[in-house]
Amino acid sequence: MRKHRVIMACVTGLAALSLLAACGPTRKAAAPAPKQLIYFIFPGFTTMPYFAPMAAGIKQAAKDYPQLDIKVVSANNSSATEITDVKEAIAAGAKGIILTPISGTLTSVAQEAMSKHVPVITIDRDVTSPAARVAFIGDKDVVLGQDETTYALSYLAAHHVPKPWHVAILQGTLGSSTAIDRLNGAQQALAPYVKDGQAQVVFNQSANFATSTAETMMSEELAKDSNIQLVICGNDAMALGAILAAKDRGLTPGKQIFVVGADAQPQSLADVKTGQQLDTVTHSPYVEAVWAVEAMSNYLHGVQPPSAKFPHGDITIPMTVVTKANVSKIAGWGTPQTVPPLPYGQGKAVPTT
Repeated sequence: MRKHRVIMACVTGLAALSLLAACGPTRKAAAPAPKQLIYFIFPGFTTMPYFAPMAAGIKQAAKDYPQLDIKVVSANNSSATEITDVKEAIAAGAKGIILTPISGTLTSVAQEAMSKHVPVITIDRDVTSPAARVAFIGDKDVVLGQDETTYALSYLAAHHVPKPWHVAILQGTLGSSTAIDRLNGAQQALAPYVKDGQAQVVFNQSANFATSTAETMMSEELAKDSNIQLVICGNDAMALGAILAAKDRGLTPGKQIFVVGADAQPQSLADVKTGQQLDTVTHSPYVEAVWAVEAMSNYLHGVQPPSAKFPHGDITIPMTVVTKANVSKIAGWGTPQTVPPLPYGQGKAVPTT
C-alpha cells in the first residue's frame, strides 16, 4: 500500500512538472509606456494676466492626455530666456514643444528644434516662418485689429463725434506677431478715414502690452494734447492704462475719449458694461491651450493639420467683438463653458473646468 502511494505521488509530481513545462515560464505584467516629455514655454504668469488662463488650459488638458508629461516653463517675458528654454528642452530629450514666442527672434531656435525632430506648435503668437513649427493655434490678428477699429469708427460716426478724429495707437511688444498684425489691421481700417481727412493718427507707440506703461505714455501724451477722441489698444491691459490716464487728466472715457482693446479681460468686460471701454475682442487663451495639447498628441500619433484646410498649419480660434450689446453673454477672457473640438483629427468638445 505504501509503495502504491509513493508511485502515485511521483506520477502526480511528474504531471505537474509537465504542465509547467507546457505553459512555459510565468510572464510579468507589461510595464506602462513611458510618458512623453513636452515643454510648454510661454512669457510667464507675472508678465501679463492674459497668460494665466492659458497656463490653466494647458494643465487641465494634460489630465486628458496622461501619456504626456507637460513641463510648464515661464520665460519672464524675455526672448533670450525663451531661446535658452527651447535649447534646454531639446537637450532634455523633449518629444515636443508648445511655444508662445515673445518675439520673432525665436524663429531660428524653433527651426533648430524642428531640425532635430522635436515638433514645435506655436500658440497665440507665431514665429516668422511656418517651416519653424508644425502648427500655429491662435487668432487672425490682422482681422482682430480691423474688427476692434472698425466698430469704433462706426460708433464715432453714428454718434456724430466731431471730425477730424484724433487717434492714438498703443502697440504691443515690438517684434511680436500679435503686435505687428493687430497694428496692421488697425491701420487698414483707419486708412480710408485718414485718406479723406476724417481721422488723423497723432500718436503711435509700443506700450509693451502693459497697463502701467500704457497709463504713463497716455498720461504724458494727454498732458501735451487732450484733443484725442479714440485710443486703439493692442490688448485690454493697455486699454485699462489708457482709461486710467484719461481719468487722471479729467477726461471721461466713453464720452470725451473712446478706448478699444482685445482679450476680454475681466476688468475690461466690466468697463464695456459701464461704457468706459467701447469694445474688446475675444480669442480665448484657454481654448488655444487645450487645442495645442490635443494638436501635439495628434502629431505624436501621426496626425497633422490637413494642408488643404489649414494652409501652413494655421488653426484659427473663434473671435467675437464684444460691445455693450453682447457683453453680458461673455465670460472673462472669452472662456466658453465648453471648449469646442479641435477642428481636425478625432477631437471632441470638453467642458471647461
